[in-house]
Amino acid sequence: MSAAKKGSKKPAKRSSSKRKGLDTHVIDYEPESPVIREQEAVERRRQGFRTAMWMIAAMIVIGLGWVTWHEALEKNSQFLLKSVVVNTEGTLTRQQIVSATGLTEDTNLLTMNLREVRAKIERLPQVKSAVIHRDYHGKLTLDVVQRIPVAWIECPKLKLFEPLSGKGCLIDAEGAPVPCDVITKEYIAMPKLRYPGLSEAFPGKPVPDMQVHAALRLMEKLHSRDDDDRTSLEAIEIPNAWSLVAHFGGDAKITFGVDDLDPQLERYDRFMHEAQERKWRIATLNLLSRINTPVTFHATPDVTGLTVADTASIPSAR
Repeated sequence: MSAAKKGSKKPAKRSSSKRKGLDTHVIDYEPESPVIREQEAVERRRQGFRTAMWMIAAMIVIGLGWVTWHEALEKNSQFLLKSVVVNTEGTLTRQQIVSATGLTEDTNLLTMNLREVRAKIERLPQVKSAVIHRDYHGKLTLDVVQRIPVAWIECPKLKLFEPLSGKGCLIDAEGAPVPCDVITKEYIAMPKLRYPGLSEAFPGKPVPDMQVHAALRLMEKLHSRDDDDRTSLEAIEIPNAWSLVAHFGGDAKITFGVDDLDPQLERYDRFMHEAQERKWRIATLNLLSRINTPVTFHATPDVTGLTVADTASIPSAR
């Protein structure tokens, strides 16, 4: 029976089933046609034309800017180097410093790299620092601080000898070796720093040896105590890692330790005051010993007025 019985709750069967393999229709909202393709081609040509015009305009602007810069600034004689003023004191001459910069009269101060010029000057071992000023009217000012030598550094191992040998090398208060191109009377009178064990000596670079820096501090403190009545310092020798031997005129040798210089210098001052008052000719004095400081003399010392405790520690003249 094709139809459901009357009063039955079951639904009637569908008269037809689903069809399989039905065709799907897709609607193309942008159909291609000769008219549409022509319109797209015209739009592409317009876009390319606008892009080309913008590129041409940018090139024209860049070209005009370069020409303006080149003609108005680079070729402008107002900005060309006309004079160089060098403010400095030391062995380096004005010509040597200017030559180190590599600058010429056609150098443009506006485009000049100040850092490069300063670096070239500071590469000179005699130079400690440099400051450069330009005024854009053709004037360049170089303020150069040169290293001031305080002593000669001697080390046969590194071929550093006394000044008259022609291979002498100076050293400044910071411990930087300074080549000596010209030997003056002032330099010849400087004390010597003798250190056979010096590790290295690069011109313009402070040496790493702690003993050298201790010797330079001692030299500075001894120079501050110089007067007409005391003999002058001739050299400081570094025989080992813990001691410094100061050589004075009159063959006096005074030994210091590399550490705690101030307490040693206080004892040195007291002893030298007594030696000056009594006209003692000191041969050696060893300040490494904190108690009963050893001392020798070139002649029998005058101990008049000293107590037995004072004279007990004074040796006989050698």
